[in-house]
Amino acid sequence: MTDASTSDSHDITGSVVRALVLYSLAEFQSGHSTTIRVNAAERSFSVEDDGRGHAIERTVAGSPYLKFVYTHLDYPFAPAQGAQIQLQGIGMSLINALCCELTVTARRQDATLRMSFRGGSLCDQRLFEVKSEGTGNTISGTVDSQFQKRGLHTQKLQQWLLEVPAASPSLKLFFNGQEMHAPSQSDV
Repeated sequence: MTDASTSDSHDITGSVVRALVLYSLAEFQSGHSTTIRVNAAERSFSVEDDGRGHAIERTVAGSPYLKFVYTHLDYPFAPAQGAQIQLQGIGMSLINALCCELTVTARRQDATLRMSFRGGSLCDQRLFEVKSEGTGNTISGTVDSQFQKRGLHTQKLQQWLLEVPAASPSLKLFFNGQEMHAPSQSDV
């Protein structure tokens, strides 16, 4: 049996990237996104899509929805005050909890919201009320070294990402600046 505190066989950074790609893929599958851009190295990552962008103005029990989604594991709501949230909320809170730093940028046509987290807590939030042609989300951060001592298993992540265009051929998917294409039958 291996001691979990010394074992580093699980690629947390890769798992975080895969979860974020799946959220962006849901936006693509609902017809709101065409492109996903992934950058990852060591323990750092960035996943960007050109979807609708998070709901900037939405609130939960009078508090900003996005703050709730990214921190609700320890959010101070009594059970009777709980409000419905999308299923992704638990995943985003866990991703935030795994990162020593996380930045969420939600681009809407009339505004851009940038939220910065350190150690799972919101440390900065800025709303830029400017017109934008592009919409979508960018989530970037660094997995805390206590959860992953070694860097990203880049080849495993790249292999997983190659399967995404196979299932969604019209999606444009980029990994570290290179467009990913589904393997052709001759490659298999």
